[in-house]
Amino acid sequence: MEYVLGIDSGGTNYRVMAADLQGHTLGSYTGQPANHYCVPEDQVKRIIRESLDTCLGQFGGRRSDCRYLVVGTTGLDSDQDGVFLRELYGQIPGLDCPQYIVNDAELAHYTVTGGRGVLVISGTGSIGFGRDSQGHSARAGGWSCTILGDEGSGTWVSKRALRQLGRWLDGAAAEGVLIRRLCEELSVYTREDLNNIAVRIANPPWKPPELGKLVNEAAAAGDPDAVTILKEAAALMITIAEDVANALRLSEKEPGFPLGVWGSNILKSPVLYDEFCALAARLFPGSPIVRPTRTATEGAVQLALERLSAGQTTSPAVC
Repeated sequence: MEYVLGIDSGGTNYRVMAADLQGHTLGSYTGQPANHYCVPEDQVKRIIRESLDTCLGQFGGRRSDCRYLVVGTTGLDSDQDGVFLRELYGQIPGLDCPQYIVNDAELAHYTVTGGRGVLVISGTGSIGFGRDSQGHSARAGGWSCTILGDEGSGTWVSKRALRQLGRWLDGAAAEGVLIRRLCEELSVYTREDLNNIAVRIANPPWKPPELGKLVNEAAAAGDPDAVTILKEAAALMITIAEDVANALRLSEKEPGFPLGVWGSNILKSPVLYDEFCALAARLFPGSPIVRPTRTATEGAVQLALERLSAGQTTSPAVC
C-alpha cells in the first residue's frame, strides 16, 4: 500500500503518522525524542528507525512503499544541521522517497496558518516564524540556549517566577498566593534554598522547574504578581511576532495577515493568551488570531500530500 509519512521531532517526543494517498490515517506512533543536539547519533538512528517501523507495523506497511516524507524537527538551525539531517533520513534502508525536512517551527506555521502569515510558539521555548505570499520567510528567537532567549516561553515564566520569589526573600515583594505556592512546591523558605536551585539551573542539563501551571493557578486566584508575569510574557511574544512581521514587511505589504499561536504556554494560559490578543489587535489591526485545529503530524501528512501532488522534491535552505 502506498502512503506518505509525517514526522514531528520535538524536544519531548518523536511522533510519526502514516496516511494513504487520500489522507486517511493508517498508523501513528509516539517515541522518545531524537534531537541530535541532545541524543547520541547512534541512539538517534535507532529511535527513528524503531519509531518508523512501529508505525508501519500497525498497517503492514513497507518502507519501500512510502511516496513522500515530511519532517519537522527541532535542532535544524544551520546549513550544517540540514546536511546532517538529510543524510540521516536519506540513509534509512528502503526509504527512497522524496524528503522535505524543515525546522519544527516552520511545520507548525504551515499546520496553523496554511503557510502564510506569522506564527509565534510559546511552549518550553519560544520562536516566531513567518512567510509572505511570495514565499519569503523569516524567523525570530528560537535560540537553543535559554541564556540567549526563550522570551515569553514556559521556561521564561518559570525563571521569572523564581526571580519574584527572590524578591520576596529580599523583602522587596509582598507575600501572596504565588509566593506561598512557590514555597510549598519547591520547599524554598530561605535564600540558601533558592540559591541551591539557581546553582543547579546554571549547570546543564538541569532545567528550571516547570512552574507555568502554578503561575496560572495563582493568576486565576487573583495574585497580581502572577498576572504581571503572564502579561510580561505576552508582551515578549508580541515582540517576537513584530520582529518577524517587520522582517517581511507584512503590515505594509499584506495587512490583515493571519497571526497564529502554538504551544501550551500560551494556549493553556487565559491571562497570557488574552493579553497577547489585546496587544495584537492594537499592533496588527485586522489580523485574525489563529489557533491550531490539528496536530503537527497531521500538518506534516497534509504537506507531504500537497508536495507529492505538485511534484516538489527538494528540502529548503535553512531560514
